[in-house]
Amino acid sequence: MTEINLEDFTEFSKIKDIWSDCFHDHNALKEFLNNVVMNVDYGNGYGKMLPDFSDIYVLVSKKDFPFEKLTSNQKISIDLSAAKKNYILGYIWLCPWVLKNEGCIPYHFINFIDSRISGLNISKYMIEKYEEEEEAEEERYLFPFEVLSGAEYYWKKYFMEVYEIKNKTDLSQMISEYKFKKNDIRWEELMTAFEM
Repeated sequence: MTEINLEDFTEFSKIKDIWSDCFHDHNALKEFLNNVVMNVDYGNGYGKMLPDFSDIYVLVSKKDFPFEKLTSNQKISIDLSAAKKNYILGYIWLCPWVLKNEGCIPYHFINFIDSRISGLNISKYMIEKYEEEEEAEEERYLFPFEVLSGAEYYWKKYFMEVYEIKNKTDLSQMISEYKFKKNDIRWEELMTAFEM
């Protein structure tokens, strides 16, 4: 797979903050709106994200993003003919609530996350950028609210790499340590993935 340093070629922020100027190609935003947000064939399409559209976090390509370095094995779901720059490479749609633990560290939750180019670890990169965001006044963590069927192995790999979770017992212990209640998370599919 191709190595592209996302730090050098992308910017990460909310939609409203990135496209608030005339320097970004608004055609790329329209491409995302048409091909993801409103696309009935897309997993979270049908306009479900529209009420939160401005506040969706996106990873956007800069003008010099090296699309030509992508290999034929890398799946890309972006219509590159729709704009000249500023394509949305991935996005995070957050849940509207935040939980705080006893130490007052906020836990934020992902309603839906997706990358539009495979093999670049875009989703993991976006989570790291969100957790480290300079505007954040305090330490914070980002977790999936619900692990859907089909995404359980991605999250299993993520939890193994980031939190060193090796099995179902480790995951149960983490849930207990973070004091997540049954209504806080829906990780049944993830639990099942750790059983295998």
